[in-house]
Amino acid sequence: MDLPILLILFFVIGGGLITGIVMHLEIKKHRPVKTATDADAYVNASETQMTVTEDTFLRTRTTKVKVQSSSSSSSGGSPRR
Repeated sequence: MDLPILLILFFVIGGGLITGIVMHLEIKKHRPVKTATDADAYVNASETQMTVTEDTFLRTRTTKVKVQSSSSSSSGGSPRR
């Protein structure tokens, strides 16, 4: 092969490797160590204060369904619908 082609290949491959290593290190730096599964990890109890105690409903329509209990049920639970 010619020398200019080898130099071009060297710079392309070397630049790709350097870019890949830098990207890997930057992504690794911003990745969290461990994902939390509960809200306690995100909320500091000493700094959190609930000042408003009201519910905000997204919908105004509500429905009520009467659940009938069966006295002959041996499991003690309500029948599923």
